[in-house]
Amino acid sequence: MAANKTSNEKSGIGRGVQRELDQLRKKVEQLTARLQSEVKARELNARVAAETKKAREQVTKEAKALREQGRKLALQLKSAVTDTDKRQQALKEARGKITELRAELGRRTAELKRKTDELKKLAVESGHRAAEIIRRKGQPAAKPTGPSAVPTPSEPAAESPPSEKPTSI
Repeated sequence: MAANKTSNEKSGIGRGVQRELDQLRKKVEQLTARLQSEVKARELNARVAAETKKAREQVTKEAKALREQGRKLALQLKSAVTDTDKRQQALKEARGKITELRAELGRRTAELKRKTDELKKLAVESGHRAAEIIRRKGQPAAKPTGPSAVPTPSEPAAESPPSEKPTSI
């Protein structure tokens, strides 16, 4: 039995070692799988980090472009507002000048009418005086009859030279 015992012991020891070896193999397989999983995770993290960096750079580039575009639009808007303000100011000034010119035209028109009326009155008076002078000169002499007769006070403008005629403006 001693021989059986040793072979049983050897097979018991061999089974224990075999079991340990199997456990160690399983542990190695688990660790290898875990290591491979971690490698894949790190690769994935590296890829995600690279894509994130690219996306960040793209967003930064687009933000810079949008900022520049915003500046340009702000300048255009400011220019348009300034231009509009200048045009409104010019329009106000033009309307003021038109009002001023209309008032001046009204004053000058009234003055011209007054002077025209005065000139008409003076022309009529001058015609009456001329007729009166001609009558006085003609009293001692005989009155001529015919086409060269002296004009009456109602006709002084009809036979006066063009320089003496009142003009209406």
